[in-house]
Amino acid sequence: MIKRRRLALGLCLSFTASAPALASSDIDSCTWGSTGCFITSPPVLGIDTDTRDNLLRLVDEQKGFLPLRQPVPQDFTRSRSFYFGIHHDDTTAPAATAEPVSSDDTLRQQMKALGIKPDDQIPPALLRLIAEGDAAQTVTGEGFASDEMENRFVSRNNETLSGFFAALLDEKALTPEQRLALAKARTAADGRGEVIINALSFPQGSVALGFRTYLHGANAFYAGDYDAAAQDFTALTGSPQPWLAETASYMLMRTALNASSANANGEYGDFDVTKVDKSQAQKARDAALHYLKSWPQGHYAESAQGMLRRINWYLQDWNTLAALYEQALSQTASGDALIALVNESDNKLLEWGGDDFISTPNASLMTFILTLRRLRDNKCDEKHPCIDQAWLDSIKADFDKNKRGDLWNYLRLKLAFSKQDYATVRSAIPPAQTLAPHNILAFSEQVLYGEALMAEKQWPEAKAHWLHLLELSKEVEQQQLLQAKLAATLVESDALAQIFTPDSKITNLRYRSLVLKTKAPRELLRQQASNGPNNEERTIALHTLLTRDLTEGHYADWLQDKQLIAAIAPPVTGEAFDDVNLSAFTWKGTDKESVYFCAALEKTVTTLSQKAQDGHALNCLGEFFRITQTRVNRETDQWGNDALDDATKLNAAPGVAHRLAWYQQVINDAKAEPEDKSYALYRAVMCYAPSGYNDCGGEDVDKSVRKAWFQQLKSRYPGSVWAKELKYYW
Repeated sequence: MIKRRRLALGLCLSFTASAPALASSDIDSCTWGSTGCFITSPPVLGIDTDTRDNLLRLVDEQKGFLPLRQPVPQDFTRSRSFYFGIHHDDTTAPAATAEPVSSDDTLRQQMKALGIKPDDQIPPALLRLIAEGDAAQTVTGEGFASDEMENRFVSRNNETLSGFFAALLDEKALTPEQRLALAKARTAADGRGEVIINALSFPQGSVALGFRTYLHGANAFYAGDYDAAAQDFTALTGSPQPWLAETASYMLMRTALNASSANANGEYGDFDVTKVDKSQAQKARDAALHYLKSWPQGHYAESAQGMLRRINWYLQDWNTLAALYEQALSQTASGDALIALVNESDNKLLEWGGDDFISTPNASLMTFILTLRRLRDNKCDEKHPCIDQAWLDSIKADFDKNKRGDLWNYLRLKLAFSKQDYATVRSAIPPAQTLAPHNILAFSEQVLYGEALMAEKQWPEAKAHWLHLLELSKEVEQQQLLQAKLAATLVESDALAQIFTPDSKITNLRYRSLVLKTKAPRELLRQQASNGPNNEERTIALHTLLTRDLTEGHYADWLQDKQLIAAIAPPVTGEAFDDVNLSAFTWKGTDKESVYFCAALEKTVTTLSQKAQDGHALNCLGEFFRITQTRVNRETDQWGNDALDDATKLNAAPGVAHRLAWYQQVINDAKAEPEDKSYALYRAVMCYAPSGYNDCGGEDVDKSVRKAWFQQLKSRYPGSVWAKELKYYW
């Protein structure tokens, strides 16, 4: 348990002075790796994919931690929640649980064994610990700047205090009086305890004097007097007392590390790694390597490994840092540790070192991840070699030596694909006969093969390939990606009706919904509204159909199609389906007391089915859309659907009311009643209020036209309530 905590402490110590992660997928509401923010990429190794997603998936496939995986719906045919994008405001993710920490009872028992009493003269924070336990985790450090608390003071906590107490209790050469005096002095060693520590008096050459020297060094360390601290810790490295020798060696590393960054401040007080004292950082590295060689399984080994990465970041030794990350990633023991390490490596190596780190023979994995990212733009300059076949050939031997030849081959295929050399891709990837679980590279190659077929518009072959992979795959994420690819293939090849056949392999309601809202003809919408597999899909199809009936002028059809609402029982409601709420079509109209009265929607549509140019009915149809905000809402389903997003893009979205066009019809109708024409003039001008941009849909009109409408309303209908209310045109 303690060793797991030391790892966490080591990671904290190693990068508390770091800058925030610079990653393409981070947004204010969902930072990569945070609770409830799932992995956003498809389960393939991609050029445009966040580098952290690529690295996390590749490292985790053998570990099986599955961190950041999004929840799987109970029934894909009834849910639109599974997609490859940022999940906003998700509440389904379980709260992250902190790893268990060592019990405060241990510290209390140690204090009792040492003879410390609550009424002794000890820091108030330690007294709070006795009373409150976990509520007072950090026992000292009050009054120091926050950046100091996050740097050298990060180790002033219950665990390190308990470690010192344990060392005192284990050392048989100490008398009870010496243990108690040292324990009390330890609580004062916070950078301000020199007087208390110097007052301790022990025989020359005694073990107690060695512990006093340690406390003097620790106090100097927390005071920022690194020279004095280094002198004391150096004197103890040869101590016959095991705890003192090991801990002093470890503290020599920390002392040099903190000294190296003491003046590394940027223009605005932020940390600037380029201003690190490299000579002190080199001392820290030497001390870290010495400690790890002397105590490979020591108390602070995991912390020292984490600090060694920080030291090499300070030294900007990118090749060594890359090799350390590769080693550490292979040794992670939990999903949380893996996420933290992936985030750290992206921040410190792939971003900070991104302009300087190219490749290293000892870190083929990190070279692979960075090369994938560089293929995004493949810029060639003094620092960045062109990612071409010649460059790939130059690193092939390193990949082969590290048994990463399969990763190198994938880079070769991605390069060929980026150059539109699809024939090379297809010839190098035989279609799979089996799909081994937890092999993202093999699956990525199969997806790349299918994408090459799609790029060449070989639609029948692409369809067959996706169907074949769907038969082979047993993993949920893979299956959902393959469904999106298959749906895109069918849409692009004008065979979208096959998405909705009873034996269709495309079952994800999100994909089906997106196609229904964008590409489906009204006949198909009517079919799915009547015979869809469940109420959810029938609701989506019917809402889309009824909206399009109205926006496209099929008024008689709307009256017939509306009857299908009764067959959807119970009605689909809830936040997840707010965009397709069928109750909107039972709109009762405006209040009878309204200045411009509109009857219920059904009566309005009945009038339009008999007289499509009726001015009052057109205005009231506009009122329905203005008040209820009914439309075919594609935003609910768009994004995160891989190739299907591109396949369903539209220049003009169906199911969006063009109210301005209806108002213009009434304005231009010589037979329209004055009340209807004046209201249409008012509403047409108001389409541009207050921004000057049209929010009513339809073709924009010049400001001069809006001015003419304004003047027409004022001059021809001066007694109209709308003429009196309208003060401006926009």
